[in-house]
Amino acid sequence: MTQLTRRLILGALPALGLAGHALAQVPGATRATPPPEEDVDYLLDAWVDAYGRPTAKVMINGMGPFQFMVDTGATTTVIAARHLTTLGTKPLGQVTVVGTTGTASMPLVRLDKLQTGAVTKPDLDVAVLPDSELAGEDGILGGDVFVGRRLVFDIRGKSVRIEPGKREVRATALGNMRVRNGLLAEIDGRVGSVAARLMLDTGAQNCIANMALSDALLKHHPKLQRVNKARIYGVTGHKVVGQYIALPKVDLRAFTVRDAGCVAADAQIFDQWDMNREPAMIVGVNLLSRLESFSIDYGAQMFDAKLMAELLARNPAAFG
Repeated sequence: MTQLTRRLILGALPALGLAGHALAQVPGATRATPPPEEDVDYLLDAWVDAYGRPTAKVMINGMGPFQFMVDTGATTTVIAARHLTTLGTKPLGQVTVVGTTGTASMPLVRLDKLQTGAVTKPDLDVAVLPDSELAGEDGILGGDVFVGRRLVFDIRGKSVRIEPGKREVRATALGNMRVRNGLLAEIDGRVGSVAARLMLDTGAQNCIANMALSDALLKHHPKLQRVNKARIYGVTGHKVVGQYIALPKVDLRAFTVRDAGCVAADAQIFDQWDMNREPAMIVGVNLLSRLESFSIDYGAQMFDAKLMAELLARNPAAFG
């Protein structure tokens, strides 16, 4: 079990300010249609930001490049308000955006063309967020850009590759994850001895557990160390206060980690995703960045991962 030292507490709590980046667009959002199968791979000019989250260069209406975060926990793409004048876009109306911590009404605009790597999305409707909510980034690339494809995150090489997704016919026999609403990657895993639904979210800095998981951990692992008043700030400007928990072993099927932490909170995104009735956790980059690489295939419904060799060699007891 992780020993929650004062150094770990002081190091972890300031980082929680950017933990909640999950986004959903409601109502009236339509399920995205996967693109036709292609035989080429797309390499994004990408890297990781100061918080370990993957980002990519994006061209909009022939201008840029802009820096967008690649967020597997967001169903819709968003752009910072400061770019609207430069791009010459005008609001189409308002859209309700559901973040991790709350709901807000945001302007909706249409981009004539968005390009990242070799992916081109014409006439893409995106939400507009205040500059202050994007931590210096120009926007967030959501599932509406990557639907139906395979994303390969090379953490060491600091790149994101987009490949054609495998046909869904393979998913029944080989898939180890589900795709919620055609956009969000969810796997069945375990946190200690508690079975939990785990949402893979490259836009979340830290793991966030729902209250059902917090209660189950308290019952089955009562000696886990906990710290109150951990704050989570979301892109909609809201915050929630939760409890930091030093977790037991976390099993994500493709890899297992014995040294991790999360914030347990009554966050609104769990209601939006219908994930409040049983133990669930958003898996953020504090876990995913321990990998050398990982892939999320929305077509084949497959999640795969490779641990960093140095971490495994230096601390074999930490990984299953």
